[in-house]
Amino acid sequence: MSDTQKSTVIALTILLAMFLQVMLVFADQADAPGRAAVRFVKAYYALDPSMRTLLCQAAQKDEEADRVDEFLSRVADQARARGFDPAYMRSKVLHAESRTVFSDANTATVTVTGVRKRMIHPFFTWVAQIFFLGETYPFEETLQLVKEDGRWKVCQTELPPPAV
Repeated sequence: MSDTQKSTVIALTILLAMFLQVMLVFADQADAPGRAAVRFVKAYYALDPSMRTLLCQAAQKDEEADRVDEFLSRVADQARARGFDPAYMRSKVLHAESRTVFSDANTATVTVTGVRKRMIHPFFTWVAQIFFLGETYPFEETLQLVKEDGRWKVCQTELPPPAV
């Protein structure tokens, strides 16, 4: 094999690897009930208001108040009653795994399990994770999901405060 042929084979191999990498990234972005449930659980434990975008229309509808704002307010009140800042209640989800049971093409039940670690400040959580400091707390959440406008959404009508 000549040098030109070798360099052509190497160049084609690199191009094929780059193409496959791009295809795998797009395949990983596909919406699935398990991924939607894990995103919701991460936002739920982090007390991130973005969890609102992951709720279905039925779970968001309430004539009197926004369910997510009400949930965040309850958690903040609970923290203050214990003498803590509301940020004390946030947790970072680590090692989340999901199991999905489809009822039909548009509804699914997803059980998310994993561990969480207190996240008073993201930097401290990162350092604690690197050096294996701090407690981890196992969790298991079972969520009902529906496909709404082509996206999987969590359809929980009640958001209980996370156990601390």
